[in-house]
Amino acid sequence: MKAPNFSYFQPSSLKDAIRFKSNDENSIYLAGGQSLMPALNMRLSTPSCLIDINEIEDLKKINISNDHIEIGALCTHSDLINNNELNKVFPSLAKILSHVAHPAIRNKGTHGGSIAYADPAAELPTLAVALNANFVLEGIEGERVVSAKDFFVGLFETDIKNEEIIKKVSYPKLTQDENIYFEEIVRRHGDYAMAGLIALIEQKNNNISNMKLVFFGTGDKPNVAKKTANYIMSNNYNYDEVKKNLKDDIEFTSDTSSSSEMKAHLSTILIKKMLKEIN
Repeated sequence: MKAPNFSYFQPSSLKDAIRFKSNDENSIYLAGGQSLMPALNMRLSTPSCLIDINEIEDLKKINISNDHIEIGALCTHSDLINNNELNKVFPSLAKILSHVAHPAIRNKGTHGGSIAYADPAAELPTLAVALNANFVLEGIEGERVVSAKDFFVGLFETDIKNEEIIKKVSYPKLTQDENIYFEEIVRRHGDYAMAGLIALIEQKNNNISNMKLVFFGTGDKPNVAKKTANYIMSNNYNYDEVKKNLKDDIEFTSDTSSSSEMKAHLSTILIKKMLKEIN
């Protein structure tokens, strides 16, 4: 396998990168490259030029305020896992990132790149939807903010414009009563999930007062199971009823790892595991 011919440009600033991209719509941004490089070698992607943004320091910042946590798009998964200050206020992030592929990939793969790629079996897009994160994008016309619930459009499709780039991701801090539940079912550690669940759960006095269920590896984008969450909060767990509600919420799709029916089954089991852990 050999990549096609392409040019290379390393901008000195974000504005230079965006300006170049706006003048060459067939060029592509290069961040961690963990998804792009295989696509190049298999000639699934044939860009005119790679715009290497790895030296743009503004995209590597982490800011923690009273209400939000802002993570620069170029922060690698390993950077975030090993950031002690971040782990104190957002410990679930490191747990989730430890399930992303393998150490060599986590050392290069970036936070913004994973989100922009929008793989429906990836963890970070689902986490962003579960927490209703905001993505700060910048393009030739300036900066705009898009919520995670509006960003993911379909299979590997997002709301990002051709020349735009994700600058940072803004996550709201969890309240004292909120917790994140994460679990995925994989054939072996590091593989893409056959089905996975990230839930935002609000509990007061050991009673669930609010719940948001978001599944990954189940459809063409992060799947919010609102009807299922409402059912669980009002009823005891019943496999058949939970599965029925999930099928109403999610259009399960088959892939190389499992059939749509198997994904529905695994998602139902994930809810049972969640309830056992949080109760």
